[in-house]
Amino acid sequence: MAPPLLFRNIAVVTALTQGFALRHDEAEGLSRSDIAFVDGRFCDPRDVSDACSVDAGEMLLMPGFVDCHVHLDKAYTARRTGVSRAGLDEAVRLAMADFGNRSEEDLDQRMDRALARAFANGTMALRTHLDTPDLPSRSAAWKVFETKRRAWADRLVIQPVALMALSRLDDGADFDRRAGEIAERNGILGAFVSAGSATSERLDRLFAVAERHRLDIDLHVDETLDAEAEGLSLLADARLRSDFSGRVTAGHCCALAHKDQEVLADTIRRVASARIDIVSLPMTNGYLQDASLECTPRLRGIAPVKELAKAGIRIAFASDNVQDAFFPFGDFDMLQVLRQAVLLGQLDCMAGDWLSSVFSQPAAIMGLNQAGRIAPNAPADAVIFEAGSLIDLFSKPCLARRVFRAGSEIAATTISDPTQFSKERLKRA
Repeated sequence: MAPPLLFRNIAVVTALTQGFALRHDEAEGLSRSDIAFVDGRFCDPRDVSDACSVDAGEMLLMPGFVDCHVHLDKAYTARRTGVSRAGLDEAVRLAMADFGNRSEEDLDQRMDRALARAFANGTMALRTHLDTPDLPSRSAAWKVFETKRRAWADRLVIQPVALMALSRLDDGADFDRRAGEIAERNGILGAFVSAGSATSERLDRLFAVAERHRLDIDLHVDETLDAEAEGLSLLADARLRSDFSGRVTAGHCCALAHKDQEVLADTIRRVASARIDIVSLPMTNGYLQDASLECTPRLRGIAPVKELAKAGIRIAFASDNVQDAFFPFGDFDMLQVLRQAVLLGQLDCMAGDWLSSVFSQPAAIMGLNQAGRIAPNAPADAVIFEAGSLIDLFSKPCLARRVFRAGSEIAATTISDPTQFSKERLKRA
C-alpha cells in the first residue's frame, strides 16, 4: 500500500467531485480542493495526520478513465490487414479477411499490448466487443479474453460483449444457446445492426432472449450516414414494447445526425423514453464516415450528442478501433478521444459539461457505481495532469500525467518534461 499523499489546492472537475470542500471556478466547471490518498482511497485531508504534501497549484485531478467501447480482438492488426480508404464496408471486408490469423498466440500478444496501453494512459475500466461468429466456447478470442480478465483483474475492470450479426436471431435455438454461454461468462449480448437488418420481430426476440438470460444489451447501430437508417428508432420501440429490465446501449448512431429536425426530435424522444444509452465513437467514425479515395469528406461522422444530451440521454465517448482496418491510429488514450470529440462536436465552449462522458457516464453504462467520480472512501483510481485549466488540457500535445491505482502511482507515461513531476516537489506535511 502506498504511503499517504495529500494534494493541496488541486484542480478538480466540479461535477465529478463529491464530499470534499470545493473552491469554485465556474468559468470552466472546475474547482480547487485539498484531497488525500490514504490506504488506496480518496480521503478528506482533515482525516489525515501524516502524509507527503504536494503543492498542486498547476495540476488537474481526474478519476480513472472508463472506455466503454473497444475491440481488443482487432487492435494492432492494421499493418497486416491494410486500412480502409473507402468507408465502413471495406473496413469490414479487410477485418474479416484477417479473421483466420487471430490465433490464440496472436490474440494473447495483441490483447496484452492493448490492456497495457489503456492502463498506462489512465483507464481503469473498459468494455470490449468480441467478434463471435461461433459459440463463445469455440472462440479463440473469448478463451484468450478470459485469461486476460483474470490476469488484469487487480488493475482493470474488463467486460466482454458478443458481437454478432443481428440475423443470427433467425435461428432461435442457436441464438439462445449463444446467450446462455455469454451469461455463463458474465458477458453482454451484442449485435451489429446493419442496414435493413433491424426488424420489429428480430428486436422483440432479442429483448426476450436477453431478459430470459438476464443479459444487458450493447449494439452497433446505424453506423452510416444514410438518413433513412431506422435501427435506433426500431430499437427504442422494441424496448418500449418489452418488459426488459436490463441496460441497453447503442453505439455509433451516426445516421441520426442526418435526419431532418422533425424526425430527429421524434427519434430522440423515443430513445429517451426507452432509456437507451448512446456511445459516440469520434475517432473511428470521424475517420471512416464519408470516406472516399477522390474527395475530401464533407460530413462529420458522430452522433448529434448535443441534442441527445439535452434530452437527458446518457452519452459516452470511447476509443472503438485502435490501429486496425477501421482506424489506423490511436493508443487507448481517452484524453485523445475526448479531444477529438470536442473538436468534431464543437464542444469546446462547454468542455467542462462533457468531461463526464469519459468518466461517470460510461461508468454508469457499465454498472460501475464507484467509478468515474472522486469521493471520500472511493478507490483512489486517478489521473493527474500537468494542467492548470481545461484550455491547457485540450491544448498541450504532450501533456505530462501521473496515473494512480488504489492510491499507488504506476510508471509515468506521455511525459513532455519529467522534471515537472520530480519527487523533489514532495515535502513532509
